[in-house]
Amino acid sequence: MTSIECFLHLLNQVRALIRRYGTYTTLSDTTVFQRACAPRLRSSTTEPSVTEVFLSLGAAQDSINSTQPDGTANDDLRFFGNLWETTITVLEEILACGSLPQEAFGWGVFALSTGYMHLPSRNLIDQNIFNNHKYRLHTALKMMPSLNGERRSEYVVTSRTSTAALVRARRDIYTMGHILLSKFRQDQWKSVRWYHAVAVAEKWIQAFGLIPEKKADKAEERASSEGKNVSEQDPEKRPVFSFP
Repeated sequence: MTSIECFLHLLNQVRALIRRYGTYTTLSDTTVFQRACAPRLRSSTTEPSVTEVFLSLGAAQDSINSTQPDGTANDDLRFFGNLWETTITVLEEILACGSLPQEAFGWGVFALSTGYMHLPSRNLIDQNIFNNHKYRLHTALKMMPSLNGERRSEYVVTSRTSTAALVRARRDIYTMGHILLSKFRQDQWKSVRWYHAVAVAEKWIQAFGLIPEKKADKAEERASSEGKNVSEQDPEKRPVFSFP
């Protein structure tokens, strides 16, 4: 099983746990991981919401380095921990591929930066520098033509965007993106919220066409049964990164 296959398998398992046992939390004033006290009733096919996944991964991140009592919740926590470790492996493998589509790369790094947790003791100057890099990356991404209805491969010059501005934006996406990435790696990814990293890994797998064939075939079958053709779907219509 490849890293991507393992990631997708573990992500499905974690979502299934949340669907069955509800939003995971920690016991009050502790880092003891626990299932929902009263999980809501739902269909076995209903996916957990973004908020439920976000909160559950956050509780797991808070608990993973703490001693846990034996039990089912601790067993569940191991799944969450394995998902996190595989997520970082997948992110690094994708980044090691070399030249990535610039906007997908930039939006992914920006999404990771929105989930970056500054340590309380960290120098305020360092935080301001980080936030400036994040702001410059976001500003550059907003200048790209795809946000104005143009396809990403068609960098046309409009009255709103000059050639020089596009060149500068592309340069900032590359530079700011890699500066922020170096910060994540410097902290060994520990300061990035789990949900944000998992969401970016999943979106990059989709955006870069890395879904394993078997899973892609199943997606085609589901789409066909609904009268749709996955291969004909406009890649620009894919959902963007979603955070609660």
